[in-house]
Amino acid sequence: MAVPGIIDYDLIEGSKRAARREHKLTVREAASKHRAAVIWAAFFCLPNLIIGYDPTIVGTLVGIPEFRRKFGYEYPAGSGSYVLAASWTSAFTYAPVIGYMLSAIWGGWCVDRFGPRKTLLGATVLSLATLLLEVLGESAAVIFVGDLLTGLLTGSFPVLGPAYISEILPVCLRGMGLSCNNLAQVLGSLIGIGILRGTENRSDKWAYKVPFITEYAFPLIFIVGTLLAPETPWFLVKKGRHAEAKRSLGRTGYGDDVENTLAHMKETIALEAELSASVTYLDCFRGTNFRRTLICAMAYSGQFLCGVNLAASYCTYSFELAGLNTNQAFDMSCGLFALGVVGGFLSWPLMTIWGRRAGYVWTCSFTTVLMYVMGFLGIAPSSNNGAMYAKSIILLLFYFVYNIGLGPIVYVLIAEVPNTMIRGKTLGVACFTPHIFSISITAGLPYAMSPTEANWGAYTGFLFAGLGTLVVLWAIFYLPETKGRTFEELDILFERGISARKFSETDLIDFNRADVVDGIAVLTKEAIAEGK
Repeated sequence: MAVPGIIDYDLIEGSKRAARREHKLTVREAASKHRAAVIWAAFFCLPNLIIGYDPTIVGTLVGIPEFRRKFGYEYPAGSGSYVLAASWTSAFTYAPVIGYMLSAIWGGWCVDRFGPRKTLLGATVLSLATLLLEVLGESAAVIFVGDLLTGLLTGSFPVLGPAYISEILPVCLRGMGLSCNNLAQVLGSLIGIGILRGTENRSDKWAYKVPFITEYAFPLIFIVGTLLAPETPWFLVKKGRHAEAKRSLGRTGYGDDVENTLAHMKETIALEAELSASVTYLDCFRGTNFRRTLICAMAYSGQFLCGVNLAASYCTYSFELAGLNTNQAFDMSCGLFALGVVGGFLSWPLMTIWGRRAGYVWTCSFTTVLMYVMGFLGIAPSSNNGAMYAKSIILLLFYFVYNIGLGPIVYVLIAEVPNTMIRGKTLGVACFTPHIFSISITAGLPYAMSPTEANWGAYTGFLFAGLGTLVVLWAIFYLPETKGRTFEELDILFERGISARKFSETDLIDFNRADVVDGIAVLTKEAIAEGK
C-alpha cells in the first residue's frame, strides 16, 4: 500500500513503461493483441440499441391506426377515424425522456459504486418486468407507466457503456470503441422503424404489440453477456481489488504487461485521490472537475442545440411538412436512419484522422450551415417542388454528417474527459443536462412547425442555426483535444489549466507523482524541436 508523502519509484517507473507502451501501440496491433477487450467493448455498446429503439417505437405508435383505435376516440363522430388525446400524445413523448433524466443520475452513482458490469446486469434484469407492462398493457396508463419505468432503467445505458469501454480499451482504440455507442443507438432506431413499417398496416392488436415484444430480445442478450464479461480493471483498482484487476487485465490482452499497466492505474488513481478529497456528485462542480463536467455537459447538449431532434425525432413529420405523402415520408425516415448507420461506420477512420476537437467543430459547423439553408428555403412557396425536395435532402445530409462526427464524438468526449474517480457521476451529469434542452425542444417543435399554430415550417432551421453557431463558438474556445492521451496525462493537463486550444500541442515529459507536487515538467512540441 502506498504511504502518503512517500514516493514509490518502482510504481512510477512501471507506470512510465505502461504509458510508453500505450503511445507506441498501433490500431492494428492493439486490435490483434487486445481482441477480447474489443469484443467486450462491442458488447457494452449494444445496450444503446434500446436507447434508439424504444423512443422510436413509442414516438411512432401514435401514428399506427390500430393503436389510436384502441387507446383513442373517434373524431369526428361516425367518421371511422380515431385520434389519440393530446394529453396522452405528450405523455408518451415525455415518458422515456423523464426516465432517462432520472436514470442518468442514479446510473452515474451506481457505476462508481458497483461498476458498469453489475449496473448493466441489475438494470436489464429489472427491465424485464417493466417491459412486461408495455407488452401486456391494455390501457394507455399502463403503457405509459411501463415506458416511464423502462426509461428509468435503460437511461443508465449511455452512462455505463462509455464508462466500461473507456476503461477496458487501449488508448488508440478508445475513439472507435466509444463512437460505437452512437452507432448502436442509430441502429436501434433503424430496427425500430423497420419493425413498425412491417406492422403498421395490421388491423389487430399485434400492430403495436409486436414492437414491444421484439424489445424483449435485448435484455435477454445483455444478461447472458454481462454474466460472462470481466469487470473493468480501473474500477477494480479504485476499489483496491488488485488481484482481480490483474485477472481482468490478463483476460483482455495485457498478459505480458500486467504489472506495468497495473502500476500505471495505481499511479493515476493515487494522483486523482490527492487532487480530489471526496467522490460525491458535488465534486463534479469543484476545482478542475467543474471544467471537465462543463465540457462533457456542453458537448452532449450541443447535439440537441444543433437540431438533431428536427432530423431524427420529427423526421417523418418534417418530411410530411416538406410536401411528401405519408408513405414517402416513412420510407425517407428509414433512409435517414440507414444513412446514419453508414455515417457511424465512416466516423471510425475520420475520427482517427481528425481527432475529437476538429471533428466536433467541423461537423457542427457543417450542420449549422445546413440549418441556415433550411431556413432560407422557407422563403420558397409550398408549391415549389424543388424547394420541397431540397428540404428533404438537407435533413438526410444533416443526419449523415451528424453521425460522422458530432454524434459519435460526444460519446468519446464524455468518457475521456472526466476524472477517473468520479467518471460515473460526471457521465451522469453529462447525460442528464441535454435532456433539459431535449424536453424544451420536444415541447416547442410541434407548436413551431404546425401549420395551425406558429407555422414556422422550414424557418425552424434558423432557430437551430443560431443555436448551432453558439455551440461552434463554444467548441472553438473551450473544447480540448483528448485524442491519444492517457487518463493520467489528461488529469495533469486539466490540473495545470492548459487552455483547450493548446491541449494537442502540449507534451508531458517524464512526469510522475513527485512532479505533480513540485510542478510537472511540460514542454511544447516547439520547445522539444529546439532541444529545450
